Amino acid sequence: MRVGTQYQALVPDYDPEIAKVAEERDNLGMRVWIPSRNLAEAKLDEYIAITKEKHGYNMEQALGMLFWHKHNIEKSLADLPNFTPFPDEWSVEDKVLFEQGFSFHGKTFHRIQQMLPDKSIASLVRFYYSWKKTRSKTSVMDRHARKQRRERGEGEDESEETNGNTPGDVVYGPNKEEKKELGAAPEKQELKPVPVVQKPNTGVAEKLTQVKKEPQGPPGKNLHRTKKKPPKGMYLSQGDVAAMSTSTPAAVSVLRQMDMELVAIKRQIQSIKQNNSALKEKLDLGLDNFRVPEVTQKFNTRWTTEEQLLAVQAIRKYGRDFQAISDVIGNKSVVQVKNFFVNYRRRFNLDEVLQEWEAEHGMEGAAKGGEEKMDTSPSSTEDGATIPVAPEDQKEQSSPVEAQQPLAS
Repeated sequence: MRVGTQYQALVPDYDPEIAKVAEERDNLGMRVWIPSRNLAEAKLDEYIAITKEKHGYNMEQALGMLFWHKHNIEKSLADLPNFTPFPDEWSVEDKVLFEQGFSFHGKTFHRIQQMLPDKSIASLVRFYYSWKKTRSKTSVMDRHARKQRRERGEGEDESEETNGNTPGDVVYGPNKEEKKELGAAPEKQELKPVPVVQKPNTGVAEKLTQVKKEPQGPPGKNLHRTKKKPPKGMYLSQGDVAAMSTSTPAAVSVLRQMDMELVAIKRQIQSIKQNNSALKEKLDLGLDNFRVPEVTQKFNTRWTTEEQLLAVQAIRKYGRDFQAISDVIGNKSVVQVKNFFVNYRRRFNLDEVLQEWEAEHGMEGAAKGGEEKMDTSPSSTEDGATIPVAPEDQKEQSSPVEAQQPLAS
């Protein structure tokens, strides 16, 4: 379910002229129901319940019958048996034909209707949605084929048991090899030598016959064929099953409790969706008012007294993190901050400031600052700005006067 104003239809204002023109059209639908002030809601609900339970009418059919009799409930109830709707029953043959048609044509219901001419498109669609929920199990044909295989397997087991007791399994003589017969177990069987018994009176030696015994498997070897497991996501509780099997009221109470839990969870999901939709609307409407305007920063090459003091405080806090110092000042680039560090090192005693920062942050901060260290030398440009110079060029360009008196921008 989609919740929110963006999914709601915009209802236009009522215009009598347009309504009059619409009523004069020829392709208007048939009116089925108009509410009446003289009819109580309790009687209307009772009438609808009777039509649904006794005659199988739906809401639209029941209200249409009542509107046809001008909101007279007694006449409508008397006329209900004359127009009982035809029950939409599906036989096994119809279900099999629908499954075959769906496997051939998919969701093209007008082609499936050619295989089931007595079913309407609406009936096919309704059956499709009820049939789709059970596709995770088995179809009618699958169940029939499985039943035949099970019966065939049981018949083979019975034949094995009967063949085990036939005289064809009897083996005479100690030196004969084992004979493999149909229906016998695949396991090899060892035959013990046949003892010879001599009668005392006659002196004739007789050999005892030894019957080959088949290995008896577990008594429930076919139980795995008939054993069924619940569908995925469904779990059986022994207490609930016992309660449902003992008495009908207990079973009804268990099912009713589960239905109530399901309804409560659905309501919770719906409320969460509504809250999310309301929050999204608030974000779409009021987020622009709180956004910081994006202003293109213009870097200024001149350093005011406030900016110089702010830079010193930033160096005391961030050390050699020139990017953070540039962000704090706002209108100075990273290169300008580095030039300030070189030019004003002695004036503001920045070495001691760095020592305080290193002592506060330990060796990790000192090592990090050493990696980002950049030795630069001021070099005047046309607009009064300074640019960094490599250490090799610094030795060539620097003089004792410049070393003693750093330039200020």
